[in-house]
Amino acid sequence: MSLKDTFTKRELNGLCLHCTNQGCAWHGTYEALEGHSAVCEHALINCIHTQCKMNFQRSHLAEHLKSECEYRNVKCDYCGKDATFASMKILRETRETPVSYPCPITSTGGIDTQEKLRLNLHSLSSCKQVVGTNLLQDVKINATLLQDHAEKFVMVVGKLTGLERRIENLESSGEGDTRIRNEVHELQSKIRDHTTESGNLRERTMSLEGEVRDQISIIDRFRSRMDQMDESLALNTVKITDLDSQRGPRAQQAIHSYNGTLLWKIESYQRKREDAINGVKTALYSQPFYSAQYGYKMCAKMYLNGDGFGKGSHLSLFFVVMRGDYDALQSWPFQKKITMMLLDQGNGDHMIDAFNSDPQSSSFQRPKSDMNIASGSPLFMPLDSLNNRQYIKDDVVFIKIIVSIH
Repeated sequence: MSLKDTFTKRELNGLCLHCTNQGCAWHGTYEALEGHSAVCEHALINCIHTQCKMNFQRSHLAEHLKSECEYRNVKCDYCGKDATFASMKILRETRETPVSYPCPITSTGGIDTQEKLRLNLHSLSSCKQVVGTNLLQDVKINATLLQDHAEKFVMVVGKLTGLERRIENLESSGEGDTRIRNEVHELQSKIRDHTTESGNLRERTMSLEGEVRDQISIIDRFRSRMDQMDESLALNTVKITDLDSQRGPRAQQAIHSYNGTLLWKIESYQRKREDAINGVKTALYSQPFYSAQYGYKMCAKMYLNGDGFGKGSHLSLFFVVMRGDYDALQSWPFQKKITMMLLDQGNGDHMIDAFNSDPQSSSFQRPKSDMNIASGSPLFMPLDSLNNRQYIKDDVVFIKIIVSIH
């Protein structure tokens, strides 16, 4: 066995494999699977008699050999020797009553099509009593069938005669043609009415489809406008925060963080989540924070009803590099490790996602506008898992962002 085969086998033996046979609950290692497959009661197998074409579960083999298989061993009704069920079936069809000639089971050990033909010839040539009885029964049966057919034939002839007379009467009076013509005209009139109605409905449907497309276009424009307003509102919020920070050193220290760590408190979570679901306000922005007093300016961005691949199913959390007053003094592109956390307010079992900034991404180049494109996790946290722990407490959620300053 090659090294590759040995490695593959070792890997397979480390897995828990399940039997693929329907109804079997067995599971075990790869090595045990081969042994189990040879004895699995749910495996499909063929009958042990090669003439039998049936297949079934291994657990049904005994019942099949006992009562189902056409080639199972039985005792001959006439000589008591072993025979197949199929042979006895043919023999019973050819010998309804015992006769004096030797049993074919005794002489040949079985019966086939040629033997069946020989038995029929024997019945016609040697067993006169049996032949006579069978012929008499056949004559009686045939006479009964012939009488039934004759009665049905008379009924059919009577109906046919009546139809011929009706056709003759209709042809002579012209009534049939007139009635059929009237029915055809009536059907044609109904078809024209339905065609006209269908045309009207088609035109109305096309008109409604046009109106719907117009409304969808208007809604899309409003949605785009709302997204722009959300972005504008977020930027204004950030600017207001910056203005507040300029009131003095103490106020600035209270509002902003200058050690690369953001602690973001999101209040009124349920209302803001409903706003996100309804499209009123889909994105939230945190207050700015800095890697140092004269360092990079950054913030966090959250979609409470998800964004992109996570829309409607996940909490989406992103990191944003902002344009700052001291960008000329910084090294670009931005190269830091970013850790994003959803804090558990009970047991400290926080939800954490960390990544290194990509120097090739436009998200981490020197900003040319107020904010770069956000980078982060659209699938940060499944929405249905938020209530599993104390991530939401008193309608408040805490987000923590840590940017490595080393």
